[in-house]
Amino acid sequence: MSQHYDVIIVGGGMVGATLAVALGEQSDLNIALIEAYPPTPLNEFDKPDLRVSALTRASETLLNNLTIWQQLIPSRISQFTDMKVWETNNSSLHFDSAEIGESLLGNIVENRHLQQACLTRCKQIPTIDFLCPAKPISLTDNTLTLDDGRTLTAELVVGADGAQSPLREWAEIETHGWDYQQSAVVCTVTTEHSHQQTAWQRFLPEGPLAFLPLSDPHQCSIVWSNSTEETELLWQLDDDIFKDTLGKAFENTLGEIQEVSKRAKFPLKLRHADHYVESGFALVGDAAHTIHPLAGQGVNIGFLDAATLAEVVLEAHGKGRKIGNLHTLNKYQRRRKGDNLVMQMTMDAFKRVFGSELEPVRWARRFGLQTVNKSALLRKLFMRQASGYRFANPKLTKL
Repeated sequence: MSQHYDVIIVGGGMVGATLAVALGEQSDLNIALIEAYPPTPLNEFDKPDLRVSALTRASETLLNNLTIWQQLIPSRISQFTDMKVWETNNSSLHFDSAEIGESLLGNIVENRHLQQACLTRCKQIPTIDFLCPAKPISLTDNTLTLDDGRTLTAELVVGADGAQSPLREWAEIETHGWDYQQSAVVCTVTTEHSHQQTAWQRFLPEGPLAFLPLSDPHQCSIVWSNSTEETELLWQLDDDIFKDTLGKAFENTLGEIQEVSKRAKFPLKLRHADHYVESGFALVGDAAHTIHPLAGQGVNIGFLDAATLAEVVLEAHGKGRKIGNLHTLNKYQRRRKGDNLVMQMTMDAFKRVFGSELEPVRWARRFGLQTVNKSALLRKLFMRQASGYRFANPKLTKL
């Protein structure tokens, strides 16, 4: 016998769990949130997790409005007030939150920490059933079959199950994009000098190197994009050699690299689903799109997906309409697909421009950085855009 829900969300990561809260907190909809792997608990004293996200102010507002931010451990949140970007020829750019009248540009939060906060909030809402561990094995006509034999039905099924989304495959939604032939190394480093609440990024010919500030003023999470072959070599290096290599690549901007954690690596690909919705079905987050990590926008645009889908579903539900109706879901697609595509192409263009060694491109790059750095107006425009606040943003991301 099948169990029926109004909404089934497959994927209990940051975006899927946030969508569940956004729907459950503001309606009487019955929601199932399905996650294959039980999250590992994290406490105040654990070492920093390897994967972090740079959250925009719009994402922070969304999480605050949903009482998710309040579930975070304050000592594990790292605010950053400045961003410094430079490349090999010493052309540089400095963003300061004070220029736009803000106390900070954003927050660095560990992914596992944020997922834990999202799920904690889910468990406080009685209309959300968190099914974990549970793994879907098929989807047919809004009937989801789990690996333990249970079947679930819903008016709306949402795929929030990541870049390799099985739900997207079962819905026969194609994706297009390309492999960058690159991977990124991530780890936590301890530096001689304080990070100064600043996000640092150096553009190298092979790919960007980012130092993202953590709550300890001498610790940063690094993301180093490189060719797949070079990343493999970096991943395998002895710790002392890796510290030396990393320090040189970063021009020892924060002094000596004193400690490094274990390292992880992941491939870099751009993918975009041909469409996000079908009757009774929708994709959000990485299941719908993946993006180059150089500006850390992946989870932020995923949160905008979640907030927008929640807004259109709740509007339909409030008016007594079917929430899985294609007309309703197309509103979500119209509001998000174009915006996501623009962000993807912008990040792809940045990657290609800053990765080129052609002299005309290098000249244009230097000129662009110098022009923006000299113009307070342009810096403010860039910072406003990077904050995530846009005119067409969903209501949940607004103060």
